[in-house]
Amino acid sequence: MVEKEIIEKNFREYFEMPEYSYNQGKLNAAVTLYYKALVELCDLELLRKLNKIGANHTERFDLLRASSPSLYNAASKLFRFYRDSYSKEISETIAELVKKEVENAKRIVLGNKEN
Repeated sequence: MVEKEIIEKNFREYFEMPEYSYNQGKLNAAVTLYYKALVELCDLELLRKLNKIGANHTERFDLLRASSPSLYNAASKLFRFYRDSYSKEISETIAELVKKEVENAKRIVLGNKEN
C-alpha cells in the first residue's frame, strides 16, 4: 500500500472510533483518537502540498506552520488536550471542542469527499 493510502486508511480508523467512545462517556479515549485522526489529516495535507510528512510532532508542526496555517493552528491548539488525555480527566466541553475542530479540519483537507 502506498503512503497516501495508508494515511487515509489510518484516518478513517481513527475518525470512526472516537464517536463510540464519546457516546460511552470515555472522553479521554475520544480525545486521543480524534487527535490521532487530526494528525492523519495533517499528514495528508503535507503529503499533498510538500510530498513529505513530519517524522514527529515537532517536525510536523514546523511543516504545517509554513504550508497550512489553519491546520497548524488546530493541531497546536489541540495538542495540549491530546497530552492531557493521558494523565488528566477530560471534560465533555474539551471533548466537544476537539471533536468540532477535527471535523472542521476534515472539511479543510477532504472537502466534500467522504473518507
